[in-house]
Amino acid sequence: MTRVATDDGTRVSIATFRALAKRGLVTRDTSTSLVIGQKITVTEQGQQALARPRPHAALRTAVAAPPKAAVAQGAHQ
Repeated sequence: MTRVATDDGTRVSIATFRALAKRGLVTRDTSTSLVIGQKITVTEQGQQALARPRPHAALRTAVAAPPKAAVAQGAHQ
């Protein structure tokens, strides 16, 4: 499972859910398992957090060096 759905049907990734839960921005009905279909509700503050633009990960600009050519060594005839 990679996504969970809120009461209003909004789907969020499990990583987003965990980040919101860690900050107390969701409530959940623990009478059922999250895998089976545990109901979650995103708080007002959680809704605001989801609406904000997410920061982009820093792009890596380093270019990998090309592999060095192997030097063939053998007997000369």
